[in-house]
Amino acid sequence: MTTCTNCGAPLDDAYCPVCGQKRFVESDRRLGHLLHQFIASATDLDGRVWRSIRALLFQPGRLSREYFIGRRARWISPISLFLAANVAYFLAPLHGSDVARLFNQQVSGQVRARAADPNTALSAEQLASSGPAHTAFTTAWIDARVRARDASARKASQGASGYSYRDYRIAYDAKADDVSKALILLHVPFTALVLMLLFARQHRYFAEHFVVALHFFAFALASLQIVVHVQVLLKFALPPAWLPPDAALDAFMRVLFPTYAVLSLRRAYAVGWLPSIAAAAVMLAAVVVVNLYVYRAVQFMVTFALT
Repeated sequence: MTTCTNCGAPLDDAYCPVCGQKRFVESDRRLGHLLHQFIASATDLDGRVWRSIRALLFQPGRLSREYFIGRRARWISPISLFLAANVAYFLAPLHGSDVARLFNQQVSGQVRARAADPNTALSAEQLASSGPAHTAFTTAWIDARVRARDASARKASQGASGYSYRDYRIAYDAKADDVSKALILLHVPFTALVLMLLFARQHRYFAEHFVVALHFFAFALASLQIVVHVQVLLKFALPPAWLPPDAALDAFMRVLFPTYAVLSLRRAYAVGWLPSIAAAAVMLAAVVVVNLYVYRAVQFMVTFALT
């Protein structure tokens, strides 16, 4: 009697009655079978992956609501969806966006001036900038590191060369993008905590609010990717005079995120327009606060430790 190659159960049909695996045949060893599986997976628009992506992008809050009421088999897990969006974002050529903070965005104007390229002049406003909140104590770290490396470089070269703030800026920026993108997850638990407080009357578990936050940030990362690629295509297809200004794209994103947040919370928590608008405003305000005072500080310290 033929047995299942996966679980060893007796096999009388094309599929195992115990584990569900298809009967293994000799043709399954060939490259054609592997290519067929790949094409089938990539073009299966009714599969869980594509279905989940469509719902994430075009049906705000549906994935979270489905998770709340227990209909989960149709969709990929929230953490898998977020990680997929995060990996795509991690590999993307985005530099210095709202979440990817480069050296000049993490220091005061005075430190930025010391690290500027030759012949680069900063405006009075840039010079007067105090930088993010963490610069109150991290500026001294940068100064001490540059002084120490400069002394070491001059000693090793017998005074022929040193180490400058510009050298450190280059080293910092080489790591900053990857660190910034890897730390996006920091926003999620804080957002979930705010949602838990806002919707305390629904008596939901923290994990359920965490799922809503995961879906929101998965959408944010995915939409950033879409906008970047559309921008690249427009630059390739249109003459410069026809291209929309960067400010227009920035304004579009600043409208898109609040709109998505309102629609998502309204559907996920089954509340009216006014509660969903108020909750979205508070949630997004909390995201901004966390970004300014937690995420940027952690991102700087991690990047500083690696450079």
